[in-house]
Amino acid sequence: METFYFTLGVLSIIAIIFIVALVWGLVKVVRTKKDLEDFRTSYERDIDSNHRRLDETRREFEINLEHIYRRIDEVHQESKSHTDKRADQLRQILTESKS
Repeated sequence: METFYFTLGVLSIIAIIFIVALVWGLVKVVRTKKDLEDFRTSYERDIDSNHRRLDETRREFEINLEHIYRRIDEVHQESKSHTDKRADQLRQILTESKS
């Protein structure tokens, strides 16, 4: 009879250890799942933020590029105007010297 109670006690301790391990494992799984969900939402927020920053940067780049093209056109027009003015002056000097 003593061996029966001893065996029953050992099996009870093994069952308790098994239940504790099972509960500990479930707690770890729940925590890991929560951490994974937190990471996912944080990751999605970061991606959204990066997309917004990329869009803003792209808009700024396009605006700056438009300003650069506009300035190039202005300088080109000024250069043509200056060259035409100098050519007209040279033509005038040449016609005056022939006369």
